[in-house]
Amino acid sequence: MSSQTLERFTSTPLSQAESWANLSSEDLRRLSATAVRDRDVEQLWGLTKAYLFLHGAKGARASHHTLRAYRRGVLDLLEAWQHENLLRPSRDAGVLYIRSLEATPLALSGKPAEPATLQVKLAAARAFYKALRWAGVTNAKPFENVSVAKDPTPAWEKRKPYSQREVERRLELAEPALCVMVLLGAHAGLRIGEMTELCWEDVDWNNQLILVRSGKGGKAGRVRMSGRLQASLRELRSLPDKRYGKRRVRSFVLPWGQGHARKRFRELCAQAGIAYEVKGVHGLRHGAGSRYYAQVKDLGRVAAHLRHSDIQTTRIYAKIDEMAIGEDIDDW
Repeated sequence: MSSQTLERFTSTPLSQAESWANLSSEDLRRLSATAVRDRDVEQLWGLTKAYLFLHGAKGARASHHTLRAYRRGVLDLLEAWQHENLLRPSRDAGVLYIRSLEATPLALSGKPAEPATLQVKLAAARAFYKALRWAGVTNAKPFENVSVAKDPTPAWEKRKPYSQREVERRLELAEPALCVMVLLGAHAGLRIGEMTELCWEDVDWNNQLILVRSGKGGKAGRVRMSGRLQASLRELRSLPDKRYGKRRVRSFVLPWGQGHARKRFRELCAQAGIAYEVKGVHGLRHGAGSRYYAQVKDLGRVAAHLRHSDIQTTRIYAKIDEMAIGEDIDDW
């Protein structure tokens, strides 16, 4: 059976997974072995995605964000292991791969990747080898006992919220769509993927709520809108939607995907004279958490607003608040 026998680009994740699952054990092994031999990136990712869909912990509920991150992880591994035998990797290949990622500065920031990012790379590499073992082409487990080095920096030191003044400065300069993006982060606490996946049908005007369908881990949730966010959304809704292009089909709130939205926000930061690199878009969400905790002093309410599954994550904002109190005495 040739690699062309299996349709790579079927319509849904279910039909793609079924294409692999319906193969006989012999055909699955032969097709996978051919993909390994040819370093067929798309076929190897297709195999991994099918395994995740069929046998992964999230099953069919794996989020688009997770799949994008895992695909990037598999592609990065294949790129790094061009001279490694994928079916029989050398003894320390797995740990050397992770250590090299820990030691190599990223092109954009000039700093090594964060441990959380490396955890995703490691999870993707493990999933790839689980898929190869499922296909029966190898018994190798190069990442079985590999772990990412612990981050010595306290979590609250890495949470860099934008101040209210920095948010207001951006809002003064932003056109309507960017204004909505800033408020979705700084008031509603949405992540960038949640912002760009938000559709107009997810805005509940009557109850002043936003339905987040594609939250972290694929979880859905509802978030209350501030008055300013509602007003900005109404203004954007009233404008012509020619700029949306293909995104008009699903009636997205923002006219850009993640990459372009991040680029536009970076340009806004430069225009406002505010550093982007340290805080990124996610600094808006951290700002929402910090501001709300300073206002209510209630971790449970902040956790609910940010849709945290573990309140320990929310405690970071209490620590940030303590640090802010310390800064207040500078002018005494």
